[in-house]
Order: sequence, then structure tokens, then C-alpha cells
Amino acid sequence: MLMRGSPSGRDEAHVVKSAVRTLEILEFFDEVRQPTNVVTVSEALGYPQSSTAALLRSMVAMGYLQFDAKARTYLPTDRVGLLGNWISPPLFEDGALLRMMRAVHRRTGQLALIAARNGDFAQYIHVLKQPDAIAYHIQIGMKRPLASSGAGRVLLAASSDGEVRSLVHRLNAYASSDAVRIDLPELLNELTAIRRRGYCVSKNRVVDNFGSIAIRLPAELTSRPLVVGLGGRTNVIEERESDFVAIVREEIARHLVRPCGEGGPSVSFAAGHLQPSAA
Repeated sequence: MLMRGSPSGRDEAHVVKSAVRTLEILEFFDEVRQPTNVVTVSEALGYPQSSTAALLRSMVAMGYLQFDAKARTYLPTDRVGLLGNWISPPLFEDGALLRMMRAVHRRTGQLALIAARNGDFAQYIHVLKQPDAIAYHIQIGMKRPLASSGAGRVLLAASSDGEVRSLVHRLNAYASSDAVRIDLPELLNELTAIRRRGYCVSKNRVVDNFGSIAIRLPAELTSRPLVVGLGGRTNVIEERESDFVAIVREEIARHLVRPCGEGGPSVSFAAGHLQPSAA
């Protein structure tokens, strides 16, 4: 297993180490989904074994982990699953969002993820991938710049052009070189296209021969913008773009959208449903 290290884009000056490690332990269990011992957690996350053991014992005492004394392993309890289930009920009640993600992952055979905006970044908050997948560079918690990533641009498409101009002006003011400066006209044109078709295709931006498709969840379903992403080899993304987009939309409708009259939101996936906020 790869050492997670510090996710790209994390502002180390504004995080408390013990809090970060506690949350990364929960994210680690979300990835491995099996009982795990102290040594495995320590090596996977790059923490000292003594502090890892202390954190795990504390999480057991708080009821978030259970400890198997015979096997010397830890596993999250049901209390973890109950956290946050009151947020955006159409997404999280009865595990609807995760069922949708598993269906997309199974039908496409590609990496599937959920991304949300965190400041000037798109952050991966859930990732499903095969152990031998090429997308080793994508992990839960990692961040990608809003203006230069597929998921980020879909999230940014929910903003008005005026908000985008302000963001780009600020980011370019701190750019270390012309190579990382953002081309505002190009970005605005791309955001217009994303709003029209409802998704973004990104190719070879971070890793050669890797591409992605990002589709925003309908605004009616969530209290903040969220994006469903698919990632795989560039040639596969190119060849099956329309199929993948259709599959994601079908599974969103199947798992997250209730028929009219059942108390849930009714969502249309017609092109152009991504509308920016008022300037």
C-alpha cells in the first residue's frame, strides 16, 4: 500500500496534526475496509507506531473504533457511519450516495470519486478504485486546483463569470511563473461549454495517459456543489465518453432522485442544467 503522505493542496500551516491524523485514520479504513493492526496503519500513513497506537486506543475509548484483542486489530464502529447522516438527506439517507457510486464503479469499470470545493481547490472526499488501478495518484483528501482540474472546473461552473474573474485575478497575482498563470478567456470559454453540456472531460492534466469525466450532482440534491468523477486511461475515456456520461446520469436518477409525489426532488439532466449563480 502506498504511503498517503500530505494530500496535494493541504495548507499545513492551518491544521492540527493530531486532528489530521485522526481523520486520516478514518479515511484509511474507508479505503481498506477490513480489520487492520497498528503496524499496518502506521506504515500506510507514515506515522510513528507509538503515536498511531495512542490514537487508535483513543478512538476505541471514544467509540469510533472497536478492538479485537485476540487478533490485535481495529475496525470502525457503527458510530462512524452515523456521523453526518443528517446532512443532505437525499444523498446520504439509507446509503443512497454510496450505492450510486458503487453502481457507477461496477458498470464502468473505472475509478469513481466524489469531489467538493474546499477554498480554491476541488477535494476528493470519496474514491472507489481497483487495487491495481493506474490512478495511484488519486487518494481521499487530495486537492486539485479549481481552475485547472476537471472536477474543479465543473465546481467552478456554478459560479458567475464575475466570481471567476476575481478568483483568477487573485490566483494569477500569486503565480510563481507564467507557466502556472491561468488564461482567463480560455477558462471562461470552457466554463460556458461545461454549463451547456453539463460535464467536463479532462485528459493528461496530472498524469500522462490518464483522463477523467466530471459531472456535477444536481443542485436539488445537495446543500453544496458536489461532483461525480470517473477516471481511467485516456483512450478509454475518449472512446466511451458518451456511454460513461449516460451511466452516471442513469445511476444518479436511479438512486438519488425520487419520482414526483414521493417527497423528493425531481431532477432533469437536460444540457444546460449547470447554471452559475447571480453575479
